[in-house]
Amino acid sequence: MKTTLVKEDLAALIGYVSDEMIASKDKLTELDAIIGDGDLGVTVTLGFTAVKKSIQAGGYADMQTLLSGCGMAFADNAASTFGALMSTMFTRAGRAIKGKDQIGPAEAAAMLQSAVEGVEQRGKAHLGDKTMLDALIPAREALNKAAAEGKKLPECMDAALEAARNGADETKKLRSKAGRSEWMGDRTVGVKDAGAAAMVILLEAVTGYVK
Repeated sequence: MKTTLVKEDLAALIGYVSDEMIASKDKLTELDAIIGDGDLGVTVTLGFTAVKKSIQAGGYADMQTLLSGCGMAFADNAASTFGALMSTMFTRAGRAIKGKDQIGPAEAAAMLQSAVEGVEQRGKAHLGDKTMLDALIPAREALNKAAAEGKKLPECMDAALEAARNGADETKKLRSKAGRSEWMGDRTVGVKDAGAAAMVILLEAVTGYVK
């Protein structure tokens, strides 16, 4: 169990998350094909493979530059809406810990807060639009609350993950209001959003690592 993360831990964590995301490519492609264009698995594979190479190359002075390097690698190798948003999440999370040498509950909450704000600004979507934000926003709120209550990092991530899962499940009831699936209208009701599902997989990996 890890209650704080230093730079080496963060690099290992990102490598683990990348492997888990790549392993989920078929599941994400299948889900995305129902109401999207079916390329999410390819995007995830290209992006996180590049992220792994970026981590393995090393040479990062601190945790912020490590995360911004991951963001650039994702954007350069997985050009898509999801790729742009993942790049933004990495970059914004890095900014939130500028000058920090370890990540505890408060830093994790700040990272997710900043990452979600980046997605909101770049994607121009909102809670309830049937996007990745329907998993991320509840996760952010739960993580902020757990950190404020003084819970340890693994407990904080557990709370964030549970909220993200619930949020992603709720997207089945929603009609798409953003992205390419918006034009499908009522046909999107009854299907879980692939982006939200991807965020759950990502948070499952983070939680699994710290525990």
